[in-house]
Amino acid sequence: MRKYFFFDIDGTLTTPLTADYPESTREAVQKLMENGHFVAIATGRMQSDAARVARDLGIPSIVSDGGNAVTIDGKILYDEGLPIDACIRTLTEIDEEKHPFAFCPYNRKYRITRTTKYLEKVKDRYYETAIIPDFYIPAVDVIHKIFIACTKKEKDDIPLYTLPHVWFSADTMLVEPVHKERGIMEIQKMRHIPDEDIVVFGDGMNDRAMFRPEWMSIAMGNAKPELKALAKYITSRADEDGIYNACRHFGWI
Repeated sequence: MRKYFFFDIDGTLTTPLTADYPESTREAVQKLMENGHFVAIATGRMQSDAARVARDLGIPSIVSDGGNAVTIDGKILYDEGLPIDACIRTLTEIDEEKHPFAFCPYNRKYRITRTTKYLEKVKDRYYETAIIPDFYIPAVDVIHKIFIACTKKEKDDIPLYTLPHVWFSADTMLVEPVHKERGIMEIQKMRHIPDEDIVVFGDGMNDRAMFRPEWMSIAMGNAKPELKALAKYITSRADEDGIYNACRHFGWI
């Protein structure tokens, strides 16, 4: 019977420390598709970033932006940003001197900050960062992600209102969508997929929403304990052939 697989990227398709794709993972993905199963990525990454991974692994469909974007067979069905009014309200009320920020207005790994202090305070250089001091934030139509220089102890300094957040690193709060299940459910409706035919793999707390009781949920051996507690099955680590082993265990490959 055909199953519909949705794989998180970081720590699931990739190894936790080196961010490599194990050969066993590549093999499992290809065998799943050869056996007639539907395979997709389900990630918090932006669509363009996720599409690069999908091309590398030969995966045709993507749930990206934490559920805010869906791509099927290379065609973007929709790609929405965060609630723009809440974003503008948050960004205009943050103490930018204490907590400089950067935001992503386009579907690519590019972010804008209005102060040099942002790059002075945060360590990551994962995104290209442009410093535009006089950028007028209320003129923005779409914001995909917001990076805020902030520690967990300083969380209450940030006026998030209704915006969801995760921790990108110890010194960076990341405002991004966290409802991957939304994109999966959109595909489920389009394809008339029974709940019992959906299989999700993940390792992090941003995977919680797709670890629904009606779906088959598989946690990697390197997953957070809270996610393992929600999983129906726990496989080995991503760097110990976790995806391949689970797929073999259930006879999907």
